[in-house]
Amino acid sequence: MLVALPITARAQSPPSVVWRASAGYDQFAFRDVAKSRPPVDASPVRWRGRGPIVTFEYERVRPLRLLQVEVSASTAGDFQYETGVGVAARPRGDSASFVEGHYDYRRYLARPIVVRGLSAGVGVRGIGERRLLRHHFDDHIELTETNVASSIAAVASLRFRRIDRVAIDAEWTNGATLARGRQRHVDAVINGVSEIASWGGGWLTDVAARAELGVARHAAVLVSYLRRGEGRLFDLRAYTAERRRVMVGVTYAP
Repeated sequence: MLVALPITARAQSPPSVVWRASAGYDQFAFRDVAKSRPPVDASPVRWRGRGPIVTFEYERVRPLRLLQVEVSASTAGDFQYETGVGVAARPRGDSASFVEGHYDYRRYLARPIVVRGLSAGVGVRGIGERRLLRHHFDDHIELTETNVASSIAAVASLRFRRIDRVAIDAEWTNGATLARGRQRHVDAVINGVSEIASWGGGWLTDVAARAELGVARHAAVLVSYLRRGEGRLFDLRAYTAERRRVMVGVTYAP
């Protein structure tokens, strides 16, 4: 029934469409990397902030196949430095913003695994993202970093569809990233501006889970969680980052 209905394995069923909209809390943490060769040596100091995120998803579903498009936007503020032994607040102008889109193609096994209702799938994900990071130093220096990146990743997933009106999904994603970065330094004291642009590469790993509970024939409420780890290495700049998000929303399956 409702949202779980289009995803349950019904032979010869036509493609079904699922729409989702959700909003929540996104946390971003950043570390400079001093040495990129293994083992990677990253700064013990984290630049951490948090803020709102909104996400929209479109799925086209068959019993054993899934196509998904997702778009999200988020901003982060209230940044602080975390040293492990203390916390120092950063200027109010420190901020980060993200606009991301991804496309998934996934196939599921016809037979359940371990228990009835539990199925496994594999797929591929393409990701595009633009991020803007703004740092302030000594009250007169501003460093702005703009990254435009594309990633290709493999996805391994599990879905559970045994209980009526309940749908549970979990996934692990790992992929490679190609990015174009631009740094802009502004010094208000000497009225100086400099810019550096470079290409870079990196990696990302996501662990995500989502649960949906039906509340009407075609609608459900959802709760989702995602944790991402990543690294990006440019000619003169390298960093690792972590994102954690928790969201609630609605699912509509006409």
